[in-house]
Amino acid sequence: MHFSKHFAVAAAALSAALVMGGAAHATQYAVNGDFTQLTNGLGELGYNTDATGWSANGGYNFVFTQGDVESPGFFGGLGLWDANNGGSNTWNGLAAGAGNFAALDGDFQTAPLTQTISGLTIGQSYNLSFNYAFGQQTGFDGPTVQSIIFGLGDFSTTTGDFNVANHGFTGWHAFSAVIKATSTSEVLSFLAVGDKPVPPFALVSNVSLTGGVPEPAAWTMMILGFGGLGAIARRRRAATAAA
Repeated sequence: MHFSKHFAVAAAALSAALVMGGAAHATQYAVNGDFTQLTNGLGELGYNTDATGWSANGGYNFVFTQGDVESPGFFGGLGLWDANNGGSNTWNGLAAGAGNFAALDGDFQTAPLTQTISGLTIGQSYNLSFNYAFGQQTGFDGPTVQSIIFGLGDFSTTTGDFNVANHGFTGWHAFSAVIKATSTSEVLSFLAVGDKPVPPFALVSNVSLTGGVPEPAAWTMMILGFGGLGAIARRRRAATAAA
């Protein structure tokens, strides 16, 4: 009975630690990472629609469901070359995974697409992940060189340059990195960069920011839990041997 009581206490501590660790890992800090929450349907962000949680900052940035289905904006409908409208690629026009995708012009009225992330813990690590690709606006011709500058708080980097053929598409790529928070509130930012005035568009989808590791307190509880179980087992073996 004495053993069972202490075993239950240690097991409860271990269980609590695992729950805490799992919660830290599972918490989603980014809002509307699939760009499906829109105030007025598809369109130009900051002009005829907005994406919940995101700010377009005056850039020529859009939300699409499918590349060849035009998204309305200040200068009319805008589409992207894909396999359904004569593009020199096999892209089906969809995002990587479920949901919509953001399309950022890297040459005309460039400005970052941003989101302020709150509720972070200074010094804790978080996992940033998203998908990205590069293409071209329909009605325009010529190869482009494109990239995205992106970051979270003090962390900033680039995808590097991608060469995009005339009417082409690069395919979707994945990015993932563990970033340590330096403030309780950080700005997540995506800025498209293109080298020629033949509308180069950078595409972003599936944006996620989750807690990367359990808090130090959770690790302490896990260690104590395992240690407690080990000590109880050793005492029980010693008592059995003495008997």
